[in-house]
Amino acid sequence: MNFLKLFFLMIPVCFSAQISYEGKIGDYSVEMVLNLNDESADGVYVYSTYNNPISIDGNYVKKNLTLFESEGDRKTAKFVFEDFDENKNEISGNWINLKKENTSLEVYLKKKDNQNEILQVESTRQFYFKTLKETNENPVLIFEKRSGNLVQKMELGECMLGSTGDISIGDFNFDGYDDFSSCLQTYAGPNTSKSYFLFDPIKKRFFESDFTGVSLEFDAKTKRIKEINQCCAGASVVENIYKVQNNQMKLIEEHCYKYDEKRKKLIEKKPKDCY
Repeated sequence: MNFLKLFFLMIPVCFSAQISYEGKIGDYSVEMVLNLNDESADGVYVYSTYNNPISIDGNYVKKNLTLFESEGDRKTAKFVFEDFDENKNEISGNWINLKKENTSLEVYLKKKDNQNEILQVESTRQFYFKTLKETNENPVLIFEKRSGNLVQKMELGECMLGSTGDISIGDFNFDGYDDFSSCLQTYAGPNTSKSYFLFDPIKKRFFESDFTGVSLEFDAKTKRIKEINQCCAGASVVENIYKVQNNQMKLIEEHCYKYDEKRKKLIEKKPKDCY
């Protein structure tokens, strides 16, 4: 055996797959997206009657796939798929209600023709979301839960979409209505940024906001937005505080912290010292 062949045999093989299904749990129509990673698994499914996405996670060991639903720390239901094969177009198993003993429904699922349409885990009170991967427009599809109808399609351009967690929900302008964010970008260190899409309660549609900044944190109690921008392995930290006015971020505080070698901690400096 030559050295090159031995080298590749020593590298661990990482398995990963994402599969979209549709089918039945008992008499109920459902849609499911599974993410399979080595011996772990997670995903999301939705009953077509209710259109309220349900998060699931579990394990995939020796062709046995087990997925749990939870409420807080309590497991409330589970899916069991024995002899699961991700290459099969059809799978079957059981859904078991862990809150009611001996309550079980048969599950039958088949792969969807459109594997690029990805159901999202997070949803608002009124809407649920799907993304489309491997397209130039990178659209987000927004559906009304009550009717199941597509009510809006937003193109996110250069965003990289393709997971069940592309959409995050929050009230980013503190008006009492759920908004969503997407397009997560990561930088050196802990810094991240997102795009924020606000809900217009009059037009009942989402629109892209001008919110911008690094690692934004939203405080519903104070109705303030904090931006935390770190560099140099945490030796320099900028913290900016904003209020929301007419759906715009207005800077009201600016803080700069620099690491002091003698004191061994961050010391507040003038804002210009961080730039």
